[in-house]
Amino acid sequence: MTTTAGGRGTSVRESIVSGTDPEHAVAFYRQVYDAPEYAFGPTGTRTDLQPRFAFRYRATGDGHVSLRTSSVSRRRTGVLAPQRQYVLAWSLAEDGAVDDDRDDAVPLRTGVPVMLPARRPFHAWSGAGTMHLVHFDADFLEAVSVVGTDGSPTPLTFPVAVPPERLVALQAVLRAVARAMLDVTVVDGDRAVLDLRLAEAVLAAFRPVADDQDVVVPVGTLARAKAFVAAHFDRGLTATDIAAAAEVSVRTLQEAFQHQEGTTPMAYLRDLRLEKARLGLQLADARETSVAAVAQSCGFRHMGRFSAAYVAAYGEYPVDTLRGRARLVAVAP
Repeated sequence: MTTTAGGRGTSVRESIVSGTDPEHAVAFYRQVYDAPEYAFGPTGTRTDLQPRFAFRYRATGDGHVSLRTSSVSRRRTGVLAPQRQYVLAWSLAEDGAVDDDRDDAVPLRTGVPVMLPARRPFHAWSGAGTMHLVHFDADFLEAVSVVGTDGSPTPLTFPVAVPPERLVALQAVLRAVARAMLDVTVVDGDRAVLDLRLAEAVLAAFRPVADDQDVVVPVGTLARAKAFVAAHFDRGLTATDIAAAAEVSVRTLQEAFQHQEGTTPMAYLRDLRLEKARLGLQLADARETSVAAVAQSCGFRHMGRFSAAYVAAYGEYPVDTLRGRARLVAVAP
């Protein structure tokens, strides 16, 4: 079953494939993951106790990001080689591993996201159960990775696994955006901002760290406040909301921002929203969306104030950014 929503250039699709025929499932998964060796194993040694085979695969998204759920009643294994995609995955199955044929194998732990290897085939397996995945178009994620730098998009190399503390903010963003991203009626600017939020969260969590560089994990009031704002900047937040998330009083929160950032919590929120809106406009297609749609998706409710703040920050009107010639992601003619 396939459902499509959108208008003109926007297309959000939801596909659901399910069945009880193992051969059908094998053929389907081999095509999805370019995995000619993909196969299912038995669930036990006594045939009469094995549950009936069943699988269900759901994919919802646009051309940049799609959320997928894969449930299979048997152990699955194979060599996978997804083309021009970066894939975040976490398992709800009992066990599994990525690169289990190598010395640096990474076990799949329940609910813990990993980045599947990109640009090379890899062997993986998981037990009967459900896998959740987020597929990123390679051009999109590579473009987002160089925003704010002088670099050009290039292929990315991620570690398969990172320390748990680097996943906290990503998991908060996943919880915040999942419901909307699974809704095929969420399109245009709303969809673009959701794609962007998730892409940035993945890049922040899995960006490689040099061997001689220590991983600094932010702690304390400011870190809790920033993590909350990053996950919920599109909502109508108040200083009281942010203080509650940081587990301090509003006064303590304001003092922390003033002392360490030289700003206020609400100014920090506004500046973050402006950054998200600018990137959303740079990534969007003017034929599909509008300045108002992007701005509202980033939490702005008053378009006049948004435009004035945007001009003050970036020296151009939002519509000029949306219609700009230099696109971060190629737009088809």
